[in-house]
Amino acid sequence: TLKKNDNKHNYKHGIVSSEAACNYRLYLNHLQEKIYEKVPPFNPSAKGSIRLLRLPHRHGSAKAIATAFDQLNISTPYVMIAQHDNFFIRDVQYLQQILNFMDDDDSKSWLQCVHFPSTATLKYVPKIKRRYGLDLENFCRPHKSRGLSQTAEKLCDLDGTFVPLIFWYGRTHIARTTYYTDMILRHFPLNVGDHLEELWGTRQLREILQCSAKTKSKNGHESEDNTAQTSPDDVESRFRKVHDKYGNYVFFDNSHSSKCTPPAKDVNFEQHEVIYHLSGRKARAATNNASEAEINYSFQIHQSPSVQRYAPQGTSFTTARRALALVPGLEFPHTKECQQELCQSESDVSQLRPIPKRIFKQRCFHCGEKGHSFKNCPASVSRDDEVQSKTEVLDLS
Repeated sequence: TLKKNDNKHNYKHGIVSSEAACNYRLYLNHLQEKIYEKVPPFNPSAKGSIRLLRLPHRHGSAKAIATAFDQLNISTPYVMIAQHDNFFIRDVQYLQQILNFMDDDDSKSWLQCVHFPSTATLKYVPKIKRRYGLDLENFCRPHKSRGLSQTAEKLCDLDGTFVPLIFWYGRTHIARTTYYTDMILRHFPLNVGDHLEELWGTRQLREILQCSAKTKSKNGHESEDNTAQTSPDDVESRFRKVHDKYGNYVFFDNSHSSKCTPPAKDVNFEQHEVIYHLSGRKARAATNNASEAEINYSFQIHQSPSVQRYAPQGTSFTTARRALALVPGLEFPHTKECQQELCQSESDVSQLRPIPKRIFKQRCFHCGEKGHSFKNCPASVSRDDEVQSKTEVLDLS
């Protein structure tokens, strides 16, 4: 949908100005030139190739991915679905080993999709236990191998843990090609504007939680027949049966950590994200006429020794943390609300917290209560020995 002289864009829903649409076409033209001229990083390695598939009209991410599968005749056994707003902030030194491991017959029954760690999946086991009361510890799959894989006869020097995901995340990941062609893109009729995370995420979460949820008997009374009347082995079997259908895991690599590093499912295990989700609501293209000092203004606020990882309170609803990426060519909009969030201090944090424009209906990631968001949570304000959440800067320059 094109709008004239309207600055209220909604790119996710395809509402843009004529100027924005024109700029996007110019961007695609420049991108095609770089691919044609093989300008790094658009120079394929080995026998690979790069092709830009230009769509005649808006599809949305789900239909765009489906169209790519239909028109590009993908013949590789694996694909990487990369999100445009996901940045790799650490090297992935285990990618080939993961693919070799997926070649093994033993993994084909349960492993379909491997995610790279992100802020949303750090400390995933305690996070899910806090939020849903579901203990994933027994479903994690530690793996340590040296030398050749059992069936594929390929080098599989892999040391880490596969942690099952209970929500289908639309983050950058690698997957079996058949996982997409036979299931993800074929199970639902895809409409313009659909997102795979919205189609599959709540569906998987609902099915997983039903493994131990209360059910109603014929007389209308609730009974926990999924837990009380069945053995733990039966509950575990049902979980694995449901999750094997989705087969999505996040992999935490231990091979480049200390020899004394505890397993990835350990609450105290120091985990790092590999990809970072850059929200379009937090950044914009750096203006050409802005001075370097102005562009780096919001970044310099965080360049102090006081910046630290988010340490949740004992009753915190999540174990996630807040992070902000410094990306070349991007800047933070100098809005009042943005500066309030960036300039929060321990002395007058209550005055700087932005007032929400509308009622927040979801659960707070910090305390678990409904009615306010994470950044407006009263429990996250530092008092005495309580630790206030800090924002960590990820320097990608």
